[in-house]
Amino acid sequence: MNKPVFAACFVAAALLAACGGGGSSGGSSVTPPTVTATPTVAPTATPPASSQQVITAALPTTAIGATTDPTYGLIGGYTQNAYSQTLGFAPGSQVMIRNGQLSVPHTFNVISTTSFPTSPSISTTSSGSATINATFASGTLSGGALAGPFTLSTGTYYIGCAFHYASNAMRTVLNVAANATPGPSATPAPGSTSTPPGQGGGNY
Repeated sequence: MNKPVFAACFVAAALLAACGGGGSSGGSSVTPPTVTATPTVAPTATPPASSQQVITAALPTTAIGATTDPTYGLIGGYTQNAYSQTLGFAPGSQVMIRNGQLSVPHTFNVISTTSFPTSPSISTTSSGSATINATFASGTLSGGALAGPFTLSTGTYYIGCAFHYASNAMRTVLNVAANATPGPSATPAPGSTSTPPGQGGGNY
């Protein structure tokens, strides 16, 4: 066999060995490409920041305190943070309502959509549905109870406790609107030694 033909046969044999993986001898120098799998489950959307927040109820005479709001007057007994304040959420948000006291019952009732009435009749029985609107009443929340979630409908709601609205001015305003925010916080009631629970924290 002449040299040109021999060289051509040698090159052809080498190419066949490379393409065929080198038979059973292993040690091929060809690195297989890396394959990245595509996820089959779409990622879950991040819920809005206000979703499932907690509104805590407690007597204004506890560490939750009371405050005079420049728009609504005396406010006390409800908070979405640590101390009494008006409440503010975006429409469609969901909230839990929590009794922050272990031995005192409370309610979270919509008593008006225009102003705080002087002597309202406030029910201790729940009414409405899972949506907080003009007809909502939580019913009696026993000590430490957590109720909800409740979906918020657009509106301005004056809130009162059936047990302590008249005796302790336990009331607030719930604003449900785009870009709504809670009002200024109260300071602890004078002489109070209990610690406010904060959002989802301990009891008074």
